[in-house]
Amino acid sequence: MFKFIFTIFTLFLLLSSCSKNAIFPTDTKVYDRPENHEQYYEEFYFKSSQETLLRGWFFKAQGPSKGVVVVANGMIFNMSERFKEWTWVLEKGYDLFIFDYRGYGASTGEADMYGFVDDVSSAIAYAHTLDERLPLVIVGQSMGGSFVIDSLAKHDFPYVRLLIIDSTMARFGEAAQEMMQKHLLLWPWSWVPVAMTPAGVDAIDFVAEGEVPILFLVGLQDEVIAPKHSFELFMKAREPKGIWIVEEAMHVRSIDDIRVKKDLANIFEKTVRGSLELQSDVRYYEQNRTKVGEREELR
Repeated sequence: MFKFIFTIFTLFLLLSSCSKNAIFPTDTKVYDRPENHEQYYEEFYFKSSQETLLRGWFFKAQGPSKGVVVVANGMIFNMSERFKEWTWVLEKGYDLFIFDYRGYGASTGEADMYGFVDDVSSAIAYAHTLDERLPLVIVGQSMGGSFVIDSLAKHDFPYVRLLIIDSTMARFGEAAQEMMQKHLLLWPWSWVPVAMTPAGVDAIDFVAEGEVPILFLVGLQDEVIAPKHSFELFMKAREPKGIWIVEEAMHVRSIDDIRVKKDLANIFEKTVRGSLELQSDVRYYEQNRTKVGEREELR
């Protein structure tokens, strides 16, 4: 219930506070740290727009680095909670860079819709400077996926080879409306988010403009963003593109499926080798008998 209320509140204030320096419910709590998992990392601060300083964590791959995976997570929690979901890429030979948006974690500034897109663009550019020889894979989860799609439509990053868009809404206002309509007390006001959404912020307006291969992940049990949003984005995106549908996955939990991780590792390998073929790659993962939380062995 907390996640639902937080998401609704976040969407409301995002849509109503698109000007700079907006008051916004940010998350500065420290949930976990890499040292608690005996993981070595480096901490960096880098500039976004308005001289905002953002904090990022950089993890080196085990062995020679093949590429860098950059993660733009959603607006529930911050990177101190989300980094653990992606450290598996280190074992597969990829560096990991994850960061906090303005107003989140230890990043400075006050959050706003347009500023988040600038933060994603700055993070991508900064991650490239850490080793300019390496190609980048960008992961955008939930709202982060919208910001990634927007950023890549507006900027040319020749070193970005693949986008992974996980559980993302096609339209902010529509997604908030759908969540509100699930609850009787919020139903009378469910029209408000659509009316409040400013022009030029929805992923559906930008997804066809990018030229980087794009792979959508969607869980059919997503309790936050209806799967239809991912389907709509996939249909409008240009080739090369793909969509992987995970029958039992909830919001941003498709990567809990061992089969999805193995397939992502294969896709990453083809991406960095320049042999990626992602022509309408549609996959359906039926219910997995492996329990979530069991130790995962990626081979």
